[in-house]
Amino acid sequence: DFESGDLFNEPVQVWVPFQLDPNTSDQVHYFQAAGRLKDGVSLEQAQARLKASAADFTARFKDALGPQGGFSVERLGEVLVRNVRQSLFVLIGAVGFVLLIACANVANLLLVRATGRKREIALRAALGGSRGRIISQVLTESVVLSVIGGALGLLFGVLAIRALLSINTAGLPRIGQDGVLVGIDWRVLGFTTAVSLTTGLIFGLIPAIQSSKTDLTTTLKETGGRSGSGVRQNKTRSILVVTEVALAMTLLIGSALLIRSAIALGRVEPGFDANNVLTMRMSLAGPQYASSQAVDLMIRNSAERLKAVPGVVNAAATCCVPLQGGFGLPFVIAGRPLTEGPFHGGGSWINITPGYFDVFKI
Repeated sequence: DFESGDLFNEPVQVWVPFQLDPNTSDQVHYFQAAGRLKDGVSLEQAQARLKASAADFTARFKDALGPQGGFSVERLGEVLVRNVRQSLFVLIGAVGFVLLIACANVANLLLVRATGRKREIALRAALGGSRGRIISQVLTESVVLSVIGGALGLLFGVLAIRALLSINTAGLPRIGQDGVLVGIDWRVLGFTTAVSLTTGLIFGLIPAIQSSKTDLTTTLKETGGRSGSGVRQNKTRSILVVTEVALAMTLLIGSALLIRSAIALGRVEPGFDANNVLTMRMSLAGPQYASSQAVDLMIRNSAERLKAVPGVVNAAATCCVPLQGGFGLPFVIAGRPLTEGPFHGGGSWINITPGYFDVFKI
């Protein structure tokens, strides 16, 4: 089911061939397939080819597709993340804010540390250390700290994600049972390495430049307890603190709004009760199910056997559970002339067995 993406949450355990009869003229409501485009073929070209195929299909089988029917193609990745794309963007934004807050915090700590090392830097400069060497040393220390922090953050992040996903998957696709499919690949490792190096260089450059501008005479005369920080350095730290507080407030307000929205959505009455309701899917194949009577008998017997299981209150069968689609049926109103298209309209319908409304408390 490529539309909902539900079957992509866990790895497939059993593959069975799709049974098609090339000699049948029966029409189905929809059919979905996955394919790989040839090299050099764009999505637009594939869409145009399917549009032409739909026109040929309609010419061969009159009104088979209906007024709104047709053939279309879209990327599998788009289908998988369609329902969670906005959530993923919100998560990316929240992570970005947290990263900026952490960077501003680290930059402030490095500035404070550089203030305490003014006398040491001045001694290095007095002994012949060039400004470039001093900046290089401070940057090296900053990058080493940043890389170590990135490695620890990567390890903690993976463990925390597994723990969170075991509590709630948030509807994310292809994560497996309790998030077992979430792991570290070269993209995650490369991104973490790039962010760690960039953070160490950018936010270590400010204290490195500040440290290299030390007045040797004044600094060497001062004792360690008297060595303060300059006006420019205090201004830089103030800007970082203001930025940090602003980002934290934005993140706090956004989190509060998301929590409020989640609580409000949880209180919405959908018209059915899904608590303690278990579902399963099955497909019938073989000559024994060639008639609708045999299918009906099997469904009724299965429902009765399920009701006999200890702990089961009721059981029913349906094509589609609530909020997960249904079938469309075009219709023509007798005695009314057709003005546009072969039908007057269409309606949605779902086939159910007795007990369906009791199961969902509808």
